[in-house]
Amino acid sequence: MVFVENKMMRARTVFAVALLLISVFGVSGCSNEVKVDEKFVDLYIELRIAEMTYGRESPMGRLVRQDALKAAGYTREQFLAKTDEILNDERQWVPFQKAVTARIDTLLEQPTEKAPPAPAPKPSRPPTKKFKPSSEKGGDD
Repeated sequence: MVFVENKMMRARTVFAVALLLISVFGVSGCSNEVKVDEKFVDLYIELRIAEMTYGRESPMGRLVRQDALKAAGYTREQFLAKTDEILNDERQWVPFQKAVTARIDTLLEQPTEKAPPAPAPKPSRPPTKKFKPSSEKGGDD
């Protein structure tokens, strides 16, 4: 009987230790999640759209990108440093790319305002009388 109780006690101890380890690793696993800066995601997308719209080298594109950086509170160097930090850390890169993709998807899904229906086309000149052959006029045959 003592042997059975010892075995039960040992099983409970092993179970408690296993539960403790699972909970410790589970909590520490959650702390490894990286929070994505949504403002930076929006800025990243805005800069990429400007680059695609105006080109990488155009003066207008450069002005648009500078305005976007200024509005977000970044200098070009700060933006590049933050981007490099994300690119070089897989824990940040994957969630960042998922956030960028999700944001682009929401931009693409947004309904556009429906334009009023186009007016019916009007003829550019007054209608002409149709030519009727003489046989239809009831003439001499």
